[in-house]
Amino acid sequence: PRKGLEKLTKMEEADTAEIDAQIKELEEAERAADEAWANRTVSEKFANSYVLGDSIAQGLYENQALEKSFVTAERDTGVCETEVSMINNHVSRAVEIGPQVLFLAYGLNDIKAASGDAQLFGAAYRRVLEELKESLPDTKIYVNSILPVTKEVVEEDGLYGNIPDYNRKLMEICEEEGVTFIDNGSLVKDEYYTEDGIHMASEYYGEWVNHMAEAAEL
Repeated sequence: PRKGLEKLTKMEEADTAEIDAQIKELEEAERAADEAWANRTVSEKFANSYVLGDSIAQGLYENQALEKSFVTAERDTGVCETEVSMINNHVSRAVEIGPQVLFLAYGLNDIKAASGDAQLFGAAYRRVLEELKESLPDTKIYVNSILPVTKEVVEEDGLYGNIPDYNRKLMEICEEEGVTFIDNGSLVKDEYYTEDGIHMASEYYGEWVNHMAEAAEL
């Protein structure tokens, strides 16, 4: 108790002005660090990251939101098996690069490939995740949600009405596999849709890149 009282006495006698100055200095350093992070270029943020995906992800470099060296993406690619399994080539490319952070963006092509069956889609996606986790045990993996399409597209092809079910299945699998699910639905605006009602205009991509960077704390 005597030592405790002595410590309390010293604390009472401490120069509060000096303590306030130290707190202010720490706050200023933290503010400067936050500003430095915010001012980094996209290339700096994604320096140790990589993106795999379909035509939606292909738009990242086609719209100059991200350099092509950070992306492997092709039209018509999905996680469900096809005659020429492009997804296997994508996985091999990611393993070859060995990024610290890996973003996946698949699903739109699997709406038709899996005939709207969320269970079939989920099983195929899980196989991809398990292969990546086994080959890249130190890589943090993030799964992007499937973007919604316009009402007109759903009316024309009812299979696209299964996108919410697909995303729910993705969330479930991500939780079970210990990877992070990124919901991008809130980023989509009516004016961002291209003429086909499925793909996104260039305005979407800047927001998407920032959203991925924030989710992964790049």
